Amino acid sequence: MYHLFRTIDETGGLTVTTAERPGGVRVLTLVGDIDAATVGVLDEALASGDRLVADLSRVGFLSCAGVRSLLEADDRAELAVVAGGHAVTRSLEVTGADLLLKLHPRTGDALVALAAVGLPAAEAGPDA
Repeated sequence: MYHLFRTIDETGGLTVTTAERPGGVRVLTLVGDIDAATVGVLDEALASGDRLVADLSRVGFLSCAGVRSLLEADDRAELAVVAGGHAVTRSLEVTGADLLLKLHPRTGDALVALAAVGLPAAEAGPDA
């Protein structure tokens, strides 16, 4: 199955769409660039829940300020990050955040991982 996205030209902006999922999980879909000018939008979105999926698959640029925001959110909430493109993955690798954050290739994988958080080991499965 192929995941196709319509390209949205966000000149210097960041758009966040939220969706509530079962189990109190909020999915944040981010589109645009995350830099010093837009990191406040990311901070606000990440402060909106205790169980979050941050889908960065449509983010074209992730600055150190954005990485810091993700790390701070991970300290206070259950956060799963969907890292899509090369620019985002590279920023996470260069800063070492890829070793600290729970990264997933797709939103569905992140949702499954968050659903397993808090379950007894027998119910979470052998890979939990």
